Amino acid sequence: MMARPSHDYTRLEPMVRRLHADGHGVQRIARQAGISVGSAHGLICRLGLARPAAQAVARRRPVRRPMPVGMGLVLGGVNA
Repeated sequence: MMARPSHDYTRLEPMVRRLHADGHGVQRIARQAGISVGSAHGLICRLGLARPAAQAVARRRPVRRPMPVGMGLVLGGVNA
């Protein structure tokens, strides 16, 4: 059984820093560097480049669900 080869982080680090500074996502960085998305994400976190998660400030609109079948007739005054 062969061990998984480690990545040459000293070679990848400048490329990851440049692509991350340009605003590229993890998938694009992984594709450019030739590594997996998980490895790219781990390298970004290891370099301290991870962006904080944005908090959602807007309230969600309530979900509009359809009324039961006979409810429209009751509200319309047919059964009044």
